[in-house]
Amino acid sequence: MSSSASVPGERVPLNIDGRFLLQDVTGVQRVAIEFVQALDDMLAEGALPGLEVIVWVPRRGSLVTRPDFRAVELRRAGRLPSHAWEQLELPVLVGSGPLLCLGNLAPLALLLGGRTPVHTMVHDLSYAYFPGAYSRSFRLLYHALIPVVLARSRRVYTVSDTERAAILKRYRRLIAPSRLVSAQNGGGEGAALAWPDNDLASREPGSAMVPSRVARDRRVLYVGSLTRRKNADGLARAAVELARTTDLEFVFVGATGASFEASGLTVPAELADRITFLGQVNDPSRIEEEYRRASVFLFPSHYEASPLPPVEAMRFGCPVVAADIPSLRERCGDAVAYCDPADVGTMVAQVRRVADDPALWSRLQAAGLRQAAGYSWRDQARTVLGHLASAS
Repeated sequence: MSSSASVPGERVPLNIDGRFLLQDVTGVQRVAIEFVQALDDMLAEGALPGLEVIVWVPRRGSLVTRPDFRAVELRRAGRLPSHAWEQLELPVLVGSGPLLCLGNLAPLALLLGGRTPVHTMVHDLSYAYFPGAYSRSFRLLYHALIPVVLARSRRVYTVSDTERAAILKRYRRLIAPSRLVSAQNGGGEGAALAWPDNDLASREPGSAMVPSRVARDRRVLYVGSLTRRKNADGLARAAVELARTTDLEFVFVGATGASFEASGLTVPAELADRITFLGQVNDPSRIEEEYRRASVFLFPSHYEASPLPPVEAMRFGCPVVAADIPSLRERCGDAVAYCDPADVGTMVAQVRRVADDPALWSRLQAAGLRQAAGYSWRDQARTVLGHLASAS
């Protein structure tokens, strides 16, 4: 699957399961979108000679994400929707493959048949750790298919060393370490250089402006689903406390999960104009606008594999307060202020500390810009392609 594995003039096809283009854009879909876009950019630049990429998408259903590919071929085919298309029609469409599935699952027929090389990205095991966050049908599907995916995929890719270790520990009898590859998510493309912050915006040559502290709103931002594993209860309590005791506003971007609604927490009427829920936002430019306006980004999740929002916040110059858990330590390093996700008091204290200390704010912004610049979707794509080639 790399230039070294092909001969001059030979076209090596790579099929990709593109069902993610029909879905609302949360973490898994965002990774798939950015991954394929990175492939398209490299193909268009001639960096992957001999490689042909075909993204298969069900004909039934509207595209939520409409890619503007220059080199990747988008093919819509089949009559079935969603999981039925993936399990029943996609195997016929791709033929002998190879097939890359970026959304945790893969066609059972191809996995069991063994003739088509199937490579699958398993992002995390949240369905097992937080079953209450998912419907019964979703849990049953994942508990049935993930073990098969791990046991029968030619290679399995996950998005951090932390998650790789967790998968190997839980499913050590199903997958050998040599078949499970860690490939960190991107998210830092276009990250500005860490110029010293001042009353003007910082700029990377050729990039958009990165607003400075004084140009931002007194606003705390959260981007992500509002579920139990994302610490919806703690986020709500922190938002109310900050709105009640400071001049900071709080903005939530992301779908409201059942566990958040079930918590019984409501925003007091007197704080309703200080706490805003924007709901699911699929337009990346709209989310970028929120990153640029916020003074602090709060991400106190109980469990993550390789989260995008903290790195994206850093990319746009917004300092981050994040949960002190292994995967976030791996991804964020020393570029964020850490809090205890089980203690709302530490969340509030760290947010206030960052928002009210100009020197700390500027130091975290500069460190965040440097940290974000180390992540690339192209690097993730190159890692996956390299292992695709070695497994063929």
